[in-house]
Amino acid sequence: MDLDRAAASSGLTREELLKRAAVGGAVIVAGGSLVRSAQGAPAGLAASTPKRGGTFRIGVSGGSAKDFIDGQNIVTRPDQARIVTGWETLVVFDSQFKLKFDGLAEEITPNKKGTVWTIRVRPGIEFHNGKTLGAADVKYSLTRLVNKKLGLFGGAALSSVDPKQIKIMDKRTIRATLKKPDGTILDALGQYIAGIVPVGYSPTAVGKANPNIGTGPYMLKSFTPGQQSVHVRNPNYWRTGQPYFDQVVIIDFPDDTARVNALLGGQIDAMTDVPPAQVAVVNGHSGTKVLESPSAAWTPICMRVDAAPFTDVRVRQAMRLIANRPQMVAQALSGHGKIGNDLYAPFDESYAKSLPQRQQDIEKAKSLLKAAGQENLTVDLQSTNGALGMNEGAQVFAQQAKAAGVTVNVKILDSGAFYGDQYLKWPMSTDFWGSRNYLSQVAAGSLPTAPYNETHWPADKKFIALYNQAVVTTDRKKQAEIMFEMQKMEYDTGGYIIWGFSTLLDGYSSKVQGLKQGDKGVLPMNAFGHGYRTIWFA
Repeated sequence: MDLDRAAASSGLTREELLKRAAVGGAVIVAGGSLVRSAQGAPAGLAASTPKRGGTFRIGVSGGSAKDFIDGQNIVTRPDQARIVTGWETLVVFDSQFKLKFDGLAEEITPNKKGTVWTIRVRPGIEFHNGKTLGAADVKYSLTRLVNKKLGLFGGAALSSVDPKQIKIMDKRTIRATLKKPDGTILDALGQYIAGIVPVGYSPTAVGKANPNIGTGPYMLKSFTPGQQSVHVRNPNYWRTGQPYFDQVVIIDFPDDTARVNALLGGQIDAMTDVPPAQVAVVNGHSGTKVLESPSAAWTPICMRVDAAPFTDVRVRQAMRLIANRPQMVAQALSGHGKIGNDLYAPFDESYAKSLPQRQQDIEKAKSLLKAAGQENLTVDLQSTNGALGMNEGAQVFAQQAKAAGVTVNVKILDSGAFYGDQYLKWPMSTDFWGSRNYLSQVAAGSLPTAPYNETHWPADKKFIALYNQAVVTTDRKKQAEIMFEMQKMEYDTGGYIIWGFSTLLDGYSSKVQGLKQGDKGVLPMNAFGHGYRTIWFA
């Protein structure tokens, strides 16, 4: 449906439709279709009236001396926790994983073909140094995001943006001409790793900006990689009344037990990734609770399709048949999650639900391994405590593999070693991903150009051709058909064992207010309190 037809069907003029899209919580996507954000908020936790003050201390899983802070890139959980303090996106995903105009953009609209996008930012927003956000900053941010030399996570889904075809129209408006029509642009711009940075921000390196500034609710005061960072309230923040804390301190806690003990002992006010076995302990302790949020977060076991023995598709298929997914969710997540089917992006409306749920089949796995000449196979599985389910899932899988005559040696590394020079090169490893729609996830992890393609997929060019076709298809039904074919290819011959989707388990002190039950979790703690601005102390 083009914009004129969309306007006619809703009884509005074209101009009125665009205006409502910009200010009324609706989104214009490529092709002109109108998608409304979810109305109303889920039932919240008992909350007091917001008030200012205090230092909020959060313990985050993982981290190492290689931690960094960059407005457009992350690797580990502490990186995630820090990026949301200071950087914001043009559009956002709401609590039900729907796109919403509640970010820096006042308007984002395409032409009829979806090849030219006009972006206009809100007036009067300032960076931490007092500079007013403008069109030049948006142009610079998009250009930096797609800079292949930097390899930024936030730019993976924006490959259709031509940095040479971004024109400044006025102080607040840019017009970007794409290399091809792209119906995923808004999805990409809404990801928390697509932050808007000022002109001149760290142009040649990741995490080297000085000053390290954005438009977000908190300003960076100090940072010791592998230990902690301190962020102070932005006095000129554009959202009236927010944020509430005077200061936010983000502390690395690679050890689960130490993190839980710090929460129970009052040394921190909240924590990410409560071990499932400790949920009852945290809930049973006076003054602490666990927030459970449904999530599309996944901690796959990754097999490199171009590294022995996984170059043989029969070996990959056998490994998938070894996995007893219900048992993995029950044991690795203590039941706090949903069973996976070797496919990601279950929040996407085009998720391939019709594909048969894969079941454990040890005899067939043995047969496949024998046919591949890999009986009594021994493999190393590298893992780290980067997110809930990585180590636990690896260990349960290793136990299950014994029944098929396969020895899986789980090698648990510290975060610095796992995410060091060998990262993305391990023949077999775990990893973690957050919630994304399907095509955005493909761009981030399942293309040769993806920044985090740990399985080195795809094995042929058909998948790439289908992806290129899907992103330019604005007819949702036709696009869904293409996406199904892509998912079927991954389901049949891919390199991921996606055994489950974890419920986000966040521990918090009862004095922390503003958290919500029922949010679909993109990141922990209701997206880290939307940059720690929507939570406060009672």
